[in-house]
Amino acid sequence: MFDIGFWELTVIAVIGLIVLGPERLPVVARTLGTWVGRAKGYVRGLTSELEREVNVDDIRSEVRRTRERIEAGTRDTVDSVREVDPREANRAPRYTQVPPPADTADAADTVEADSANPVADAAAAHTSAQEATVDRANDNERNA
Repeated sequence: MFDIGFWELTVIAVIGLIVLGPERLPVVARTLGTWVGRAKGYVRGLTSELEREVNVDDIRSEVRRTRERIEAGTRDTVDSVREVDPREANRAPRYTQVPPPADTADAADTVEADSANPVADAAAAHTSAQEATVDRANDNERNA
């Protein structure tokens, strides 16, 4: 940081000895050493914080690159599907929930999806299955 050699330090020590005297020079040197130590600690903390920030920026850029690669791959896959059968490109798939075993089959347990939103279809199927379970539990309580 500073380019101070042996002779510069010797001149500063002699001037300090003349100005401060032998009684106060050790106290001043100790205080000055404490300040220099605190300054070095502050610089070290600042440096480590900057290094962490740089690492965070590197991680963010890596995540951004990965996301862009995934999006590009998805676009390529969708484009290839559209090339194979252009009629199916804009149609949403229809999902059907698998019916439960024959001994517990209710009409409410099987839901055929006619909408373009498979998440809503799955939620509706889950809700109807829960309602059927509650109905069966209520029937069991009444019969008991």
